[in-house]
Amino acid sequence: MASKGTKLSPETRAKISASLTGRKQSAETIAKRIASNTGKKLSPETRAKMSLNRKGKKFSAEHRAKISASKTGKKHSAETRAKISANNPRFWQGKKLSPETRAKISASKTGKIPWNKGKKGIYSPETRAKLSASLTGKIPWNKGKKGIYSPETRAKLSASLTGKIPWNKGKTGIYSAETRAKISAWQIGRKLSPETRAKLSAKRKGRKLSAEHRAKISASNTGKKLSPETRAKIGKKSKGRKQSAETIAKRVAKTTGQKRSAETKAKMSAWQIGRKLSPEHRAKMRKYRLTQVIPAKDTKPEIKLQELLKTNNIPFLKHKAIVGQPDIFIEPNICIFADGDYWHGWKYLEGRDFSNQRKFNNDYFATKIKRDQSITTRLEAQGYKVLRLWEHEIIKEPKKCLDRIRALL
Repeated sequence: MASKGTKLSPETRAKISASLTGRKQSAETIAKRIASNTGKKLSPETRAKMSLNRKGKKFSAEHRAKISASKTGKKHSAETRAKISANNPRFWQGKKLSPETRAKISASKTGKIPWNKGKKGIYSPETRAKLSASLTGKIPWNKGKKGIYSPETRAKLSASLTGKIPWNKGKTGIYSAETRAKISAWQIGRKLSPETRAKLSAKRKGRKLSAEHRAKISASNTGKKLSPETRAKIGKKSKGRKQSAETIAKRVAKTTGQKRSAETKAKMSAWQIGRKLSPEHRAKMRKYRLTQVIPAKDTKPEIKLQELLKTNNIPFLKHKAIVGQPDIFIEPNICIFADGDYWHGWKYLEGRDFSNQRKFNNDYFATKIKRDQSITTRLEAQGYKVLRLWEHEIIKEPKKCLDRIRALL
């Protein structure tokens, strides 16, 4: 028998290994070997040698099947389970590793590629079904828990992700149609807490989407119709919200010059038919219309009248936001209208027939004259002095017009 500490040559080891190949140990021999090793601790050197010896070795399919069969149906004792749980990575949850240990773990993983990265079909459908069934009904260990990670840890995680590109960015077809349907079904009916919504909103604030991203979103929404319930929710959510001056300016600038198609106009018209506005909404619309100048540019008779007043040092205001929006307003209560001969019906009053015109016909001018008379009556009822000057009077007889204005001062 060789003395303790004696080292065998590689040739001798090879002979011993060859002589043992295929031999089976009895149950008694296996039990004795396990009993003799129980409680023994291997030195770090021995562990390193064993690890080095196993590195790169692969078990045959038969060997794996034997190992699996030998473990089938076996149950670990409570003590063994406790040991396994203690050695599990989750055992470290809540514990703090030293900077040296963290550095070692990080260094050991640096540059290594996960064994299953880029591999598909590793698990059979049966194995996937088993894994899914084993997780069904289980609650994630961190669900509903707050304060698991310290502010420092969160800052480090955030810093480690900054600048990194998500693994699925720009990739299409990663998920099958069935997986997408499952994800969509899983999200339906989920409600986020007010705190989560506030966080998401704060996170998105100030973020700008690229032109490509906007184009994709627009293309994905094209042709989609919102249900009445969704529209009602959006309307209720938007009610009372005020847009900033910058947002309004951007929206106006975006739509300026755009022309709506006949179909869009028809849809907008049909959508408004039968709608009832609240008294408050009507009051707002009336107030807003008083500030609208139609036409946007001053007409020739208006400009001529303004020049006449400026020359004679008579101060005035243009388009005061009161009933009828007078073209000229002289404080405290004088309203002057510069009515165009054609648009306000002078030629119609003079006997010209417009019955052959489709829109600006006799009925149109008769209605226009009645409307002007109604505005005059309403202003006079409110204590204003009203003077209506025709276009031809302002152009041909400006002195007479100035005398009529002075008579009201």
